Amino acid sequence: MHPYLRRRLGEEPVSYLHPALEPALRETLGVILFQEQVLKVARDFAGFTPGQGELLRRALGAKRADEEIERFHAAFLAGALRRGADEATAEAVFGRLRAFGGYSFPKSHAAAFAVLVYRSAWLKVYHPIAFYAALLNHQPMGFWTPAVLVSDAKRHGIPTRRVDIACSGWRCAPEDGGIRLGFIVIKGMSETLAERILAARTEHPFRDLRDFCRRTRLPRRLIEALILAGGLDGWGDNRRALLWELGTLRLEEALALPGEDAIDLPALSEADEAAMEYAVTGISTGEHPLRLLRGRLRERGILSSVELVGQRDGTPVCVAGLLVVHQAPPTAKGFRFLTLEDEFGFLNIIIRPKLYPRTRHLIRRGGVLVVEGRMQYEGGVVNVVASAISSFNHSG
Repeated sequence: MHPYLRRRLGEEPVSYLHPALEPALRETLGVILFQEQVLKVARDFAGFTPGQGELLRRALGAKRADEEIERFHAAFLAGALRRGADEATAEAVFGRLRAFGGYSFPKSHAAAFAVLVYRSAWLKVYHPIAFYAALLNHQPMGFWTPAVLVSDAKRHGIPTRRVDIACSGWRCAPEDGGIRLGFIVIKGMSETLAERILAARTEHPFRDLRDFCRRTRLPRRLIEALILAGGLDGWGDNRRALLWELGTLRLEEALALPGEDAIDLPALSEADEAAMEYAVTGISTGEHPLRLLRGRLRERGILSSVELVGQRDGTPVCVAGLLVVHQAPPTAKGFRFLTLEDEFGFLNIIIRPKLYPRTRHLIRRGGVLVVEGRMQYEGGVVNVVASAISSFNHSG
């Protein structure tokens, strides 16, 4: 991919290991990108029959591609030598095919994904609210978690409103320039149980917790989840108080147990409310967790994603964010790539092979990670090449 992009940008000359490869690789500037090109390379360079070329193409997509491809090594070299190629060039071309096996895909797949990407981008630009709502309604899917989608929507000026028993539907839906979360995001909630809430409130609004329990007959664990998610905040009651009251109710009759009096409980902090929501929905509609930590992070000289952009290439830096993506491509020679998110955007982290074994347990645990390293600008992309990784909770 990278050689192709460099050649397309004019940063690297277009070249071919052998003139016989030009017809097959002209459209991709001398780089093997698609599986279909393998058949042409094998035919034009090594004299493979269509059947041999197809077997080689299948080998590229095998689970143990290296072993499968090696079966064709001798025949490929012999064919290339018969057609006038020298042994070094033949070995180099076969080496390109072997490397290609780690990520090979057909041109048809590339075209299909490109269409999906274009249409998704178009929807995000022109109908962003409906786009985000649709993604939230079809979880789990794709690359990004619901929390990341909600944060990204917020950065684009689209608020996400928490679940509300008075106005939420089963699905997430556009509402007054924002997105109203539906009961679908509550862990353990089914559409059938959500219908009980919708049917009951059409008669008249819920007056209080006891009325809600009596008319919906939901399991206690789901009522508790709705309280934690802020779904009953509309009454203006403290969530702690609602949880306490729920514990005093005998749900079969929605009656208060004898001897249980209301008590005055302290209000929740913003961080407490966010943690509660996240526990039962995987989403926090309030401020991003990193905003709540920004003061402590700044005291330690930890940069935000916005501040990182202003640093020079090669500068030592320290950043922090929620781990949202961990990639380990088989063609990356042991390098790993993390995506962290703070309240302003994303941070790209590169982990060298020697560092990963020492930090594996932190990366697998996730949460807020602190990364020390050096700035790297590459093709307009800002990366941090990590030298040390720690958990904020354990290092702060």
